[in-house]
Amino acid sequence: MNKDHILDNIKDNEPSSSEVEHYGVSKATLRNWKKLKTRSAGRLTTRANKRRSKNRVLPLEYFSNDNNITFVQNMLEYIDDNKIDIVSAIFSLGIGLLSRAGILEKQHVLNALNEYTHIDILDELVEVDLPDDEFDILGLLYQSYLYEGEKNTIGSYYTPQKIVRNMVKKFDFNKEELFFDPCCGSGAFLLSIDSNNPNQIFGVDNDKTAVLISKINLLLKYHELEFVPQVYCLDYLMGYSFMQPHPIFEKKFDYIATNPPWGAIDNNCINQNAIVSKETFSSFFINAYAQLKDNGIIRFLFPESILNVKAHTDIRKFIVDSTKLVSITLYNDMFSGVTTKYIDIESSKAAREDRFELYSNNQRRLIDIKTVYETKNLVFNLLSEDDISIIKAVRRRGQFSLENSIWALGIVTGDNKGKLFPEYRAGMEKIYTGKEIQPYYLLPAKNYILYNRDNLQQVAKEEIYRAPEKLVYKFISNRLVFAYDDSKSLFLNSANILIPNIPSMTTKTVMAFLNSSLYQYIYLKLFGEVKILKGNLIELPFPKITIEENKKLTSLVDEVLCGNTSVQKAIDEYIFLIFNLTDEQIMHVRRTVHGKTN
Repeated sequence: MNKDHILDNIKDNEPSSSEVEHYGVSKATLRNWKKLKTRSAGRLTTRANKRRSKNRVLPLEYFSNDNNITFVQNMLEYIDDNKIDIVSAIFSLGIGLLSRAGILEKQHVLNALNEYTHIDILDELVEVDLPDDEFDILGLLYQSYLYEGEKNTIGSYYTPQKIVRNMVKKFDFNKEELFFDPCCGSGAFLLSIDSNNPNQIFGVDNDKTAVLISKINLLLKYHELEFVPQVYCLDYLMGYSFMQPHPIFEKKFDYIATNPPWGAIDNNCINQNAIVSKETFSSFFINAYAQLKDNGIIRFLFPESILNVKAHTDIRKFIVDSTKLVSITLYNDMFSGVTTKYIDIESSKAAREDRFELYSNNQRRLIDIKTVYETKNLVFNLLSEDDISIIKAVRRRGQFSLENSIWALGIVTGDNKGKLFPEYRAGMEKIYTGKEIQPYYLLPAKNYILYNRDNLQQVAKEEIYRAPEKLVYKFISNRLVFAYDDSKSLFLNSANILIPNIPSMTTKTVMAFLNSSLYQYIYLKLFGEVKILKGNLIELPFPKITIEENKKLTSLVDEVLCGNTSVQKAIDEYIFLIFNLTDEQIMHVRRTVHGKTN
Protein backbone atom coordinates (compact mmCIF):
# COMPACT_ATOMS: atom_id res chain seq x y z
CA MET A 1 0.00 0.00 0.00
CA ASN A 2 1.52 3.37 -0.97
CA LYS A 3 1.94 6.29 1.41
CA ASP A 4 -0.57 8.53 -0.40
CA HIS A 5 -3.26 5.94 0.35
CA ILE A 6 -2.15 5.76 3.99
CA LEU A 7 -2.42 9.53 4.34
CA ASP A 8 -5.91 9.48 2.88
CA ASN A 9 -7.04 6.85 5.36
CA ILE A 10 -5.57 8.28 8.58
CA LYS A 11 -8.25 10.68 9.81
CA ASP A 12 -6.55 12.14 12.89
CA ASN A 13 -3.13 13.59 13.57
CA GLU A 14 -2.65 11.05 16.38
CA PRO A 15 -2.55 7.58 14.75
CA SER A 16 -4.15 4.76 16.66
CA SER A 17 -2.36 1.61 17.79
CA SER A 18 -4.34 -0.41 15.26
CA GLU A 19 -3.16 1.89 12.44
CA VAL A 20 0.43 1.49 13.57
CA GLU A 21 0.06 -2.28 13.53
CA HIS A 22 -1.84 -2.26 10.23
CA TYR A 23 0.60 -0.08 8.28
CA GLY A 24 3.75 -1.51 9.85
CA VAL A 25 5.39 1.87 10.63
CA SER A 26 5.90 3.75 13.86
CA LYS A 27 3.39 6.12 15.37
CA ALA A 28 5.96 8.95 15.09
CA THR A 29 6.39 8.26 11.38
CA LEU A 30 2.64 8.28 10.75
CA ARG A 31 2.35 11.49 12.73
CA ASN A 32 5.12 13.07 10.64
CA TRP A 33 3.43 12.07 7.40
CA LYS A 34 0.10 13.44 8.43
CA LYS A 35 1.04 16.62 10.24
CA LEU A 36 3.93 17.68 8.04
CA LYS A 37 2.40 16.37 4.81
CA THR A 38 5.37 14.20 3.93
CA ARG A 39 5.58 11.29 1.53
CA SER A 40 8.60 9.41 2.78
CA ALA A 41 9.17 7.65 6.06
CA GLY A 42 10.52 10.15 8.52
CA ARG A 43 11.76 12.55 5.82
CA LEU A 44 10.15 15.65 4.34
CA THR A 45 10.37 15.08 0.61
CA THR A 46 7.33 16.70 -1.00
CA ARG A 47 8.13 19.36 -3.56
CA ALA A 48 7.34 22.80 -2.27
CA ASN A 49 4.51 24.53 -4.13
CA LYS A 50 5.76 27.91 -2.95
CA ARG A 51 9.45 28.58 -2.67
CA ARG A 52 9.40 30.85 0.33
CA SER A 53 13.15 30.24 0.53
CA LYS A 54 13.77 32.07 -2.76
CA ASN A 55 15.56 34.83 -0.83
CA ARG A 56 17.56 32.29 1.09
CA VAL A 57 20.78 30.64 0.03
CA LEU A 58 21.13 27.08 1.25
CA PRO A 59 24.63 26.50 2.68
CA LEU A 60 25.29 23.52 0.42
CA GLU A 61 28.87 23.22 1.67
CA TYR A 62 27.53 22.57 5.18
CA PHE A 63 25.50 19.49 4.21
CA SER A 64 26.99 16.14 5.13
CA ASN A 65 24.59 14.40 2.75
CA ASP A 66 23.13 16.13 -0.32
CA ASN A 67 20.12 13.82 -0.12
CA ASN A 68 18.93 15.93 2.80
CA ILE A 69 18.56 19.14 0.77
CA THR A 70 14.92 18.42 -0.01
CA PHE A 71 14.21 17.65 3.64
CA VAL A 72 15.64 21.00 4.71
CA GLN A 73 13.74 22.90 2.01
CA ASN A 74 10.46 21.35 3.03
CA MET A 75 11.16 21.83 6.72
CA LEU A 76 11.66 25.54 6.05
CA GLU A 77 8.42 25.70 4.10
CA TYR A 78 6.54 24.04 6.94
CA ILE A 79 7.97 26.57 9.41
CA ASP A 80 7.02 29.45 7.10
CA ASP A 81 3.54 28.18 6.24
CA ASN A 82 2.68 27.67 9.89
CA LYS A 83 4.31 30.94 10.99
CA ILE A 84 6.45 29.11 13.54
CA ASP A 85 9.08 31.07 15.42
CA ILE A 86 12.47 29.71 14.39
CA VAL A 87 13.69 29.52 18.01
CA SER A 88 10.66 27.43 18.99
CA ALA A 89 11.21 25.24 15.95
CA ILE A 90 14.90 24.64 16.73
CA PHE A 91 14.23 24.05 20.43
CA SER A 92 11.41 21.61 19.71
CA LEU A 93 13.50 19.66 17.20
CA GLY A 94 16.38 19.62 19.70
CA ILE A 95 14.12 18.34 22.47
CA GLY A 96 13.16 15.49 20.15
CA LEU A 97 16.81 14.62 19.54
CA LEU A 98 17.61 14.64 23.25
CA SER A 99 14.55 12.53 23.99
CA ARG A 100 15.43 9.90 21.41
CA ALA A 101 18.99 9.84 22.80
CA GLY A 102 17.47 8.92 26.16
CA ILE A 103 18.95 11.84 28.09
CA LEU A 104 16.20 14.49 28.11
CA GLU A 105 15.17 13.79 31.70
CA LYS A 106 18.70 13.65 33.12
CA GLN A 107 19.46 16.36 35.63
CA HIS A 108 22.54 17.76 33.85
CA VAL A 109 20.50 18.18 30.65
CA LEU A 110 17.70 19.90 32.53
CA ASN A 111 20.28 22.21 34.10
CA ALA A 112 21.77 23.01 30.70
CA LEU A 113 18.35 23.87 29.27
CA ASN A 114 17.04 25.67 32.34
CA GLU A 115 17.36 29.15 30.80
CA TYR A 116 15.20 28.15 27.82
CA THR A 117 12.02 27.21 29.70
CA HIS A 118 10.23 30.25 28.27
CA ILE A 119 10.43 28.89 24.72
CA ASP A 120 7.32 27.19 23.33
CA ILE A 121 7.71 23.49 22.59
CA LEU A 122 5.74 22.27 19.58
CA ASP A 123 4.79 18.61 19.88
CA GLU A 124 4.58 17.99 16.15
CA LEU A 125 8.20 19.10 15.73
CA VAL A 126 9.41 17.15 18.76
CA GLU A 127 8.18 14.03 16.98
CA VAL A 128 9.95 14.76 13.66
CA ASP A 129 12.58 12.15 12.87
CA LEU A 130 15.51 14.27 11.76
CA PRO A 131 18.15 12.84 9.40
CA ASP A 132 20.77 11.02 11.44
CA ASP A 133 23.51 11.37 8.81
CA GLU A 134 24.07 15.11 9.29
CA PHE A 135 26.98 16.47 11.30
CA ASP A 136 24.91 19.41 12.62
CA ILE A 137 21.30 19.16 11.46
CA LEU A 138 20.01 21.89 13.80
CA GLY A 139 22.73 24.31 12.75
CA LEU A 140 22.09 23.45 9.13
CA LEU A 141 18.38 24.22 9.49
CA TYR A 142 19.11 27.48 11.29
CA GLN A 143 21.65 28.64 8.68
CA SER A 144 19.26 27.69 5.90
CA TYR A 145 16.47 29.65 7.56
CA LEU A 146 18.40 32.94 7.71
CA TYR A 147 17.95 35.22 4.74
CA GLU A 148 21.00 36.04 2.66
CA GLY A 149 20.93 39.72 3.60
CA GLU A 150 20.81 38.87 7.28
CA LYS A 151 23.79 36.54 7.01
CA ASN A 152 25.73 39.17 5.07
CA THR A 153 24.97 41.81 7.69
CA ILE A 154 26.23 39.76 10.61
CA GLY A 155 28.87 37.94 8.56
CA SER A 156 27.54 34.57 9.69
CA TYR A 157 28.48 31.58 7.56
CA TYR A 158 29.02 28.20 9.23
CA THR A 159 32.16 26.26 8.42
CA PRO A 160 32.10 22.98 6.44
CA GLN A 161 33.11 19.98 8.51
CA LYS A 162 36.09 19.08 6.32
CA ILE A 163 37.57 22.56 6.82
CA VAL A 164 36.98 22.45 10.57
CA ARG A 165 38.64 19.05 10.86
CA ASN A 166 41.65 20.25 8.93
CA MET A 167 42.03 23.24 11.23
CA VAL A 168 41.88 21.27 14.50
CA LYS A 169 43.49 17.98 13.46
CA LYS A 170 46.83 18.54 15.19
CA PHE A 171 45.38 19.74 18.51
CA ASP A 172 46.31 17.28 21.26
CA PHE A 173 44.13 16.99 24.37
CA ASN A 174 45.93 14.22 26.26
CA LYS A 175 47.19 16.59 28.96
CA GLU A 176 43.90 18.31 29.79
CA GLU A 177 44.51 21.07 27.24
CA LEU A 178 41.69 23.60 26.87
CA PHE A 179 40.00 24.63 23.62
CA PHE A 180 38.05 27.82 22.95
CA ASP A 181 35.93 29.10 20.05
CA PRO A 182 35.07 32.80 20.59
CA CYS A 183 32.34 32.86 17.91
CA CYS A 184 31.22 29.27 17.96
CA GLY A 185 27.90 29.46 16.10
CA SER A 186 26.14 26.12 16.36
CA GLY A 187 29.36 24.43 17.45
CA ALA A 188 31.11 23.06 14.36
CA PHE A 189 34.55 23.51 15.94
CA LEU A 190 33.41 22.42 19.40
CA LEU A 191 32.02 19.17 17.96
CA SER A 192 35.19 18.41 16.01
CA ILE A 193 37.51 18.48 19.00
CA ASP A 194 39.10 15.06 19.58
CA SER A 195 38.66 14.97 23.34
CA ASN A 196 36.82 12.55 25.61
CA ASN A 197 36.21 15.29 28.14
CA PRO A 198 33.68 18.03 27.26
CA ASN A 199 34.95 20.10 30.16
CA GLN A 200 38.00 20.89 28.03
CA ILE A 201 35.78 22.70 25.52
CA PHE A 202 34.56 26.31 25.72
CA GLY A 203 32.57 28.50 23.37
CA VAL A 204 31.05 31.97 23.09
CA ASP A 205 28.61 33.49 20.60
CA ASN A 206 26.26 36.47 20.66
CA ASP A 207 23.49 34.57 18.87
CA LYS A 208 21.18 32.99 21.47
CA THR A 209 19.79 30.43 19.03
CA ALA A 210 23.26 29.36 17.91
CA VAL A 211 24.36 28.95 21.53
CA LEU A 212 21.27 26.81 22.21
CA ILE A 213 22.16 24.59 19.25
CA SER A 214 25.77 24.29 20.44
CA LYS A 215 24.64 23.12 23.86
CA ILE A 216 22.27 20.53 22.42
CA ASN A 217 24.95 19.30 20.01
CA LEU A 218 27.48 18.83 22.81
CA LEU A 219 24.94 17.09 25.04
CA LEU A 220 24.22 14.68 22.19
CA LYS A 221 27.88 14.05 21.37
CA TYR A 222 28.78 13.32 25.00
CA HIS A 223 25.45 11.68 25.86
CA GLU A 224 27.06 9.18 28.23
CA LEU A 225 28.60 11.88 30.45
CA GLU A 226 27.05 14.21 32.98
CA PHE A 227 28.15 17.80 32.36
CA VAL A 228 26.78 21.24 31.51
CA PRO A 229 28.18 22.62 28.21
CA GLN A 230 30.50 25.57 28.72
CA VAL A 231 28.99 27.64 25.92
CA TYR A 232 27.87 31.16 26.71
CA CYS A 233 25.82 33.84 24.97
CA LEU A 234 28.09 36.89 25.22
CA ASP A 235 29.42 39.69 23.02
CA TYR A 236 33.04 38.59 22.80
CA LEU A 237 34.30 41.86 21.36
CA MET A 238 32.95 43.80 24.35
CA GLY A 239 35.11 41.69 26.63
CA TYR A 240 34.91 41.69 30.40
CA SER A 241 32.77 44.57 31.67
CA PHE A 242 30.20 45.44 34.30
CA MET A 243 27.55 44.47 31.71
CA GLN A 244 29.00 40.99 31.22
CA PRO A 245 31.42 40.19 34.06
CA HIS A 246 32.05 36.64 32.90
CA PRO A 247 35.18 34.66 33.86
CA ILE A 248 35.50 33.26 30.32
CA PHE A 249 37.15 36.55 29.29
CA GLU A 250 39.96 36.06 31.80
CA LYS A 251 40.63 32.39 31.09
CA LYS A 252 43.67 31.20 29.12
CA PHE A 253 43.52 28.46 26.49
CA ASP A 254 45.91 26.07 24.78
CA TYR A 255 44.03 26.15 21.50
CA ILE A 256 41.71 28.70 19.90
CA ALA A 257 40.13 28.13 16.50
CA THR A 258 37.14 29.66 14.78
CA ASN A 259 35.55 31.16 11.68
CA PRO A 260 34.84 34.76 12.78
CA PRO A 261 32.21 37.03 11.19
CA TRP A 262 33.39 38.61 7.94
CA GLY A 263 32.55 42.04 6.60
CA ALA A 264 30.96 43.41 9.77
CA ILE A 265 32.21 46.55 11.51
CA ASP A 266 33.16 46.65 15.17
CA ASN A 267 32.18 50.19 16.17
CA ASN A 268 33.11 49.44 19.78
CA CYS A 269 36.55 48.18 18.82
CA ILE A 270 38.68 47.99 21.95
CA ASN A 271 41.82 47.53 19.82
CA GLN A 272 41.62 50.82 17.95
CA ASN A 273 45.38 51.33 18.06
CA ALA A 274 45.93 48.07 16.20
CA ILE A 275 42.73 47.75 14.13
CA VAL A 276 42.12 50.99 12.27
CA SER A 277 39.71 49.27 9.87
CA LYS A 278 37.35 48.19 12.71
CA GLU A 279 36.90 44.91 10.82
CA THR A 280 35.35 42.38 13.19
CA PHE A 281 37.45 39.39 12.17
CA SER A 282 40.58 41.40 12.96
CA SER A 283 39.27 42.36 16.41
CA PHE A 284 38.29 38.76 17.13
CA PHE A 285 41.79 37.57 16.30
CA ILE A 286 43.58 40.11 18.52
CA ASN A 287 41.23 39.55 21.45
CA ALA A 288 41.53 35.79 21.14
CA TYR A 289 45.31 35.88 20.81
CA ALA A 290 45.47 37.65 24.17
CA GLN A 291 43.77 34.61 25.75
CA LEU A 292 46.32 32.11 24.47
CA LYS A 293 48.58 30.36 26.94
CA ASP A 294 52.32 30.44 26.40
CA ASN A 295 53.06 28.19 23.39
CA GLY A 296 49.32 28.15 22.64
CA ILE A 297 48.03 27.86 19.07
CA ILE A 298 45.41 30.04 17.37
CA ARG A 299 43.90 29.25 13.98
CA PHE A 300 41.35 31.47 12.22
CA LEU A 301 39.44 31.12 8.95
CA PHE A 302 39.61 34.38 7.00
CA PRO A 303 38.44 35.66 3.61
CA GLU A 304 41.21 35.44 1.03
CA SER A 305 41.25 39.24 0.86
CA ILE A 306 43.16 39.35 4.15
CA LEU A 307 46.28 38.36 2.20
CA ASN A 308 46.58 41.53 0.14
CA VAL A 309 43.76 44.09 0.49
CA LYS A 310 45.08 47.40 1.81
CA ALA A 311 42.26 47.78 4.35
CA HIS A 312 43.56 44.69 6.17
CA THR A 313 47.12 45.96 6.57
CA ASP A 314 46.47 46.43 10.29
CA ILE A 315 45.76 42.78 11.07
CA ARG A 316 48.62 41.60 8.83
CA LYS A 317 50.96 43.90 10.75
CA PHE A 318 49.75 42.47 14.05
CA ILE A 319 50.22 38.89 12.84
CA VAL A 320 53.78 39.35 11.54
CA ASP A 321 54.95 41.74 14.26
CA SER A 322 53.26 40.32 17.37
CA THR A 323 52.75 36.60 16.77
CA LYS A 324 54.66 33.65 15.46
CA LEU A 325 53.09 33.02 12.04
CA VAL A 326 53.06 29.23 11.70
CA SER A 327 51.13 28.54 8.50
CA ILE A 328 48.71 29.77 5.85
CA THR A 329 46.40 27.27 4.17
CA LEU A 330 44.66 28.13 0.91
CA TYR A 331 41.28 26.59 0.02
CA ASN A 332 39.63 26.57 -3.39
CA ASP A 333 36.04 26.64 -2.08
CA MET A 334 33.59 29.45 -1.33
CA PHE A 335 30.59 29.73 0.97
CA SER A 336 27.19 29.70 -0.72
CA GLY A 337 26.14 33.29 -1.35
CA VAL A 338 29.71 34.62 -0.95
CA THR A 339 32.04 35.39 -3.86
CA THR A 340 35.36 35.31 -2.01
CA LYS A 341 37.51 32.28 -1.32
CA TYR A 342 38.83 31.60 2.15
CA ILE A 343 42.10 30.73 3.85
CA ASP A 344 43.16 29.85 7.36
CA ILE A 345 46.01 31.40 9.29
CA GLU A 346 47.72 29.68 12.21
CA SER A 347 49.84 31.55 14.73
CA SER A 348 51.24 30.75 18.13
CA LYS A 349 52.90 32.35 21.15
CA ALA A 350 56.07 30.33 20.68
CA ALA A 351 59.37 31.91 19.68
CA ARG A 352 59.16 33.58 16.29
CA GLU A 353 60.85 31.94 13.30
CA ASP A 354 62.00 33.33 9.98
CA ARG A 355 59.72 31.18 7.84
CA PHE A 356 56.15 29.91 7.80
CA GLU A 357 54.43 27.06 5.98
CA LEU A 358 52.13 27.49 2.99
CA TYR A 359 49.66 24.71 2.17
CA SER A 360 47.98 24.81 -1.23
CA ASN A 361 46.58 22.04 -3.44
CA ASN A 362 47.98 19.37 -1.11
CA GLN A 363 51.45 20.84 -1.43
CA ARG A 364 53.63 22.37 1.27
CA ARG A 365 56.37 24.92 0.91
CA LEU A 366 58.21 27.29 3.20
CA ILE A 367 57.90 31.07 2.83
CA ASP A 368 60.36 33.58 4.26
CA ILE A 369 58.61 35.96 6.62
CA LYS A 370 60.76 38.73 5.14
CA THR A 371 58.73 38.56 1.93
CA VAL A 372 55.79 40.11 3.78
CA TYR A 373 57.95 43.15 4.50
CA GLU A 374 58.78 43.49 0.80
CA THR A 375 55.61 45.56 0.25
CA LYS A 376 54.42 48.82 1.75
CA ASN A 377 51.15 47.31 3.00
CA LEU A 378 52.73 44.09 4.34
CA VAL A 379 51.03 41.94 1.73
CA PHE A 380 51.08 38.20 2.38
CA ASN A 381 52.36 37.63 -1.13
CA LEU A 382 53.52 34.05 -0.49
CA LEU A 383 56.55 34.49 -2.72
CA SER A 384 58.81 31.62 -3.69
CA GLU A 385 62.58 32.00 -3.98
CA ASP A 386 62.18 32.46 -7.75
CA ASP A 387 59.60 35.18 -7.16
CA ILE A 388 61.86 36.98 -4.70
CA SER A 389 64.83 36.94 -7.08
CA ILE A 390 62.77 38.40 -9.94
CA ILE A 391 61.12 41.10 -7.86
CA LYS A 392 64.49 42.10 -6.40
CA ALA A 393 65.92 42.36 -9.92
CA VAL A 394 63.09 44.67 -10.95
CA ARG A 395 63.39 46.79 -7.81
CA ARG A 396 67.13 47.18 -8.27
CA ARG A 397 66.47 48.95 -11.56
CA GLY A 398 63.40 50.77 -10.29
CA GLN A 399 64.07 54.47 -9.65
CA PHE A 400 60.67 55.99 -10.39
CA SER A 401 56.99 55.46 -9.68
CA LEU A 402 53.61 56.74 -10.84
CA GLU A 403 53.15 58.74 -7.65
CA ASN A 404 53.41 62.13 -9.38
CA SER A 405 51.09 61.18 -12.22
CA ILE A 406 47.55 62.44 -12.80
CA TRP A 407 44.72 60.06 -11.86
CA ALA A 408 40.98 60.29 -12.40
CA LEU A 409 37.81 58.19 -12.32
CA GLY A 410 35.49 57.78 -15.25
CA ILE A 411 32.10 59.48 -15.28
CA VAL A 412 29.43 58.40 -12.79
CA THR A 413 26.12 59.17 -14.49
CA GLY A 414 23.82 58.24 -11.61
CA ASP A 415 21.46 56.63 -14.14
CA ASN A 416 23.13 54.62 -16.89
CA LYS A 417 19.83 53.34 -18.26
CA GLY A 418 18.46 56.83 -18.63
CA LYS A 419 21.61 58.63 -19.78
CA LEU A 420 23.42 56.14 -22.03
CA PHE A 421 22.12 55.38 -25.53
CA PRO A 422 23.20 52.72 -28.03
CA GLU A 423 22.66 55.04 -31.02
CA TYR A 424 23.88 58.55 -31.75
CA ARG A 425 21.49 61.45 -31.23
CA ALA A 426 21.99 65.13 -31.91
CA GLY A 427 24.37 66.75 -29.43
CA MET A 428 25.73 63.47 -28.07
CA GLU A 429 29.24 62.05 -28.10
CA LYS A 430 30.62 58.58 -27.70
CA ILE A 431 31.58 57.27 -24.27
CA TYR A 432 33.72 54.20 -23.60
CA THR A 433 33.30 51.64 -20.82
CA GLY A 434 35.71 49.16 -19.27
CA LYS A 435 34.45 46.50 -21.71
CA GLU A 436 35.99 48.32 -24.65
CA ILE A 437 39.44 48.55 -23.07
CA GLN A 438 41.91 46.09 -24.56
CA PRO A 439 45.68 45.94 -24.14
CA TYR A 440 47.00 49.02 -25.99
CA TYR A 441 43.84 49.97 -27.92
CA LEU A 442 40.11 50.61 -27.60
CA LEU A 443 37.32 48.67 -29.24
CA PRO A 444 34.61 50.85 -30.85
CA ALA A 445 32.40 52.60 -28.30
CA LYS A 446 28.91 51.12 -27.94
CA ASN A 447 27.28 53.99 -26.06
CA TYR A 448 26.58 57.68 -26.49
CA ILE A 449 25.92 60.35 -23.88
CA LEU A 450 24.67 63.92 -23.72
CA TYR A 451 27.67 65.41 -21.96
CA ASN A 452 26.10 67.94 -19.62
CA ARG A 453 28.42 68.01 -16.61
CA ASP A 454 25.75 69.54 -14.37
CA ASN A 455 23.46 66.60 -15.10
CA LEU A 456 25.98 63.93 -14.11
CA GLN A 457 26.56 62.56 -10.61
CA GLN A 458 30.37 62.66 -10.65
CA VAL A 459 32.88 63.91 -13.21
CA ALA A 460 36.62 64.51 -13.30
CA LYS A 461 38.23 67.74 -14.42
CA GLU A 462 37.45 68.62 -18.01
CA GLU A 463 41.11 68.89 -18.95
CA ILE A 464 41.71 65.28 -17.94
CA TYR A 465 39.05 63.92 -20.30
CA ARG A 466 40.30 66.23 -23.05
CA ALA A 467 44.02 65.59 -22.53
CA PRO A 468 45.96 65.23 -25.82
CA GLU A 469 46.88 61.72 -24.73
CA LYS A 470 46.01 59.57 -21.76
CA LEU A 471 45.93 55.97 -20.62
CA VAL A 472 42.73 54.25 -19.51
CA TYR A 473 42.54 50.98 -17.63
CA LYS A 474 39.98 48.48 -16.41
CA PHE A 475 39.17 48.94 -12.74
CA ILE A 476 37.60 45.50 -12.16
CA SER A 477 40.14 43.05 -13.53
CA ASN A 478 42.53 40.34 -12.39
CA ARG A 479 45.21 41.64 -14.74
CA LEU A 480 46.55 44.98 -15.92
CA VAL A 481 44.79 46.17 -19.09
CA PHE A 482 45.84 49.64 -20.29
CA ALA A 483 44.73 51.31 -23.53
CA TYR A 484 45.90 54.50 -25.26
CA ASP A 485 43.55 57.38 -26.08
CA ASP A 486 44.45 60.50 -28.02
CA SER A 487 40.88 61.26 -29.15
CA LYS A 488 39.90 63.28 -26.04
CA SER A 489 37.07 60.82 -25.44
CA LEU A 490 34.86 60.29 -22.41
CA PHE A 491 34.94 57.17 -20.23
CA LEU A 492 32.44 55.64 -17.84
CA ASN A 493 33.43 54.81 -14.24
CA SER A 494 34.21 51.19 -15.13
CA ALA A 495 37.39 52.73 -16.54
CA ASN A 496 40.01 54.77 -14.70
CA ILE A 497 42.29 57.37 -16.24
CA LEU A 498 46.05 57.78 -15.89
CA ILE A 499 48.23 60.54 -17.35
CA PRO A 500 51.67 59.18 -16.41
CA ASN A 501 54.69 61.19 -15.37
CA ILE A 502 57.80 59.01 -15.49
CA PRO A 503 61.13 60.69 -16.36
CA SER A 504 62.56 59.62 -19.71
CA MET A 505 59.34 57.79 -20.73
CA THR A 506 56.57 58.76 -23.13
CA THR A 507 52.97 57.86 -22.31
CA LYS A 508 53.18 55.03 -24.82
CA THR A 509 56.34 53.64 -23.23
CA VAL A 510 54.75 53.65 -19.78
CA MET A 511 51.85 51.71 -21.28
CA ALA A 512 54.30 49.19 -22.73
CA PHE A 513 55.64 48.45 -19.25
CA LEU A 514 52.16 48.25 -17.68
CA ASN A 515 50.86 45.82 -20.32
CA SER A 516 53.97 43.65 -20.34
CA SER A 517 54.07 40.11 -19.00
CA LEU A 518 56.67 41.17 -16.44
CA TYR A 519 54.44 43.84 -14.89
CA GLN A 520 51.45 41.50 -14.99
CA TYR A 521 53.58 39.11 -13.01
CA ILE A 522 54.74 41.73 -10.50
CA TYR A 523 51.19 42.98 -9.91
CA LEU A 524 49.88 39.45 -9.49
CA LYS A 525 52.59 38.46 -7.02
CA LEU A 526 52.58 41.63 -4.95
CA PHE A 527 48.87 42.40 -4.88
CA GLY A 528 46.76 39.75 -6.63
CA GLU A 529 43.51 41.68 -6.29
CA VAL A 530 40.52 41.66 -8.64
CA LYS A 531 40.53 45.45 -8.58
CA ILE A 532 43.30 47.52 -10.12
CA LEU A 533 43.94 50.04 -7.37
CA LYS A 534 45.80 53.33 -7.66
CA GLY A 535 47.69 52.65 -4.43
CA ASN A 536 49.04 49.37 -5.80
CA LEU A 537 49.96 50.85 -9.18
CA ILE A 538 51.96 53.57 -7.42
CA GLU A 539 54.09 50.87 -5.78
CA LEU A 540 55.21 49.46 -9.15
CA PRO A 541 58.89 50.33 -9.79
CA PHE A 542 59.89 51.90 -13.13
CA PRO A 543 63.50 51.92 -14.35
CA LYS A 544 65.52 54.80 -15.68
CA ILE A 545 65.87 54.07 -19.39
CA THR A 546 67.92 55.62 -22.17
CA ILE A 547 66.61 57.82 -24.96
CA GLU A 548 67.17 54.94 -27.39
CA GLU A 549 65.22 52.48 -25.19
CA ASN A 550 62.34 54.94 -24.93
CA LYS A 551 62.27 55.46 -28.70
CA LYS A 552 62.36 51.72 -29.31
CA LEU A 553 59.42 50.98 -27.00
CA THR A 554 57.37 53.92 -28.30
CA SER A 555 57.97 52.73 -31.85
CA LEU A 556 56.87 49.18 -30.99
CA VAL A 557 53.68 50.49 -29.35
CA ASP A 558 52.93 52.53 -32.49
CA GLU A 559 53.07 49.31 -34.48
CA VAL A 560 50.58 47.67 -32.12
CA LEU A 561 48.26 50.67 -32.43
CA CYS A 562 48.48 50.35 -36.22
CA GLY A 563 47.17 46.78 -35.95
CA ASN A 564 50.30 44.66 -35.69
CA THR A 565 49.44 42.96 -32.37
CA SER A 566 52.16 40.34 -32.83
CA VAL A 567 54.67 43.03 -31.85
CA GLN A 568 53.52 42.64 -28.24
CA LYS A 569 55.87 39.68 -27.94
CA ALA A 570 58.78 41.88 -29.00
CA ILE A 571 57.76 44.44 -26.35
CA ASP A 572 57.87 41.69 -23.72
CA GLU A 573 61.33 40.58 -24.86
CA TYR A 574 62.66 44.13 -24.82
CA ILE A 575 61.40 44.80 -21.29
CA PHE A 576 62.91 41.53 -20.06
CA LEU A 577 66.19 42.69 -21.58
CA ILE A 578 66.02 46.08 -19.82
CA PHE A 579 65.88 44.29 -16.46
CA ASN A 580 68.57 41.75 -17.43
CA LEU A 581 66.43 38.77 -16.43
CA THR A 582 67.85 35.30 -17.01
CA ASP A 583 66.22 32.75 -19.30
CA GLU A 584 65.07 30.80 -16.24
CA GLN A 585 63.48 33.90 -14.72
CA ILE A 586 61.75 34.75 -17.98
CA MET A 587 60.36 31.21 -18.19
CA HIS A 588 59.06 31.50 -14.61
CA VAL A 589 57.30 34.79 -15.43
CA ARG A 590 55.68 33.38 -18.55
CA ARG A 591 54.66 30.18 -16.80
CA THR A 592 53.04 32.19 -14.00
CA VAL A 593 51.23 34.71 -16.22
CA HIS A 594 50.35 32.61 -19.26
CA GLY A 595 50.76 29.02 -18.11
CA LYS A 596 53.41 28.47 -20.77
CA THR A 597 57.06 29.31 -21.43
CA ASN A 598 56.98 30.59 -25.01
